[in-house]
Amino acid sequence: MAKNVWIVDDDREMAEAIGLMLDLLGHRRRIFLSGKAAGRALLQGPPPDVILLDLNMPVVPGDEFLKFVRSRRQWQRIRVFMLTSEFAETERARLLGLGANGYLTKPVALEELEAVLEGQGGGG
Repeated sequence: MAKNVWIVDDDREMAEAIGLMLDLLGHRRRIFLSGKAAGRALLQGPPPDVILLDLNMPVVPGDEFLKFVRSRRQWQRIRVFMLTSEFAETERARLLGLGANGYLTKPVALEELEAVLEGQGGGG
């Protein structure tokens, strides 16, 4: 079943590459180059099914955006997967504790992305 997926990443090339993979997998996607833009869209609704969220972004870092998403009851069903190029075990535990559903390591592999969207992966 096609999902509505938001990519929140300040790296346009990375976001576009993930977007192309989502297209191949038959999902709807929207790209936001900042947490601030994604936050505005979230407040306006409707929410996505899944958010792929870059951890290291200026102004509104991924962990702050994750806290924002988890602060509202109506957004609890959104699955949030963190995107990062490196993941220490302590950071992974912290993000899962904040409410992330898992993570994907950049560069994202098509098979990993598909598994996350089907609920069968995500490192968490």
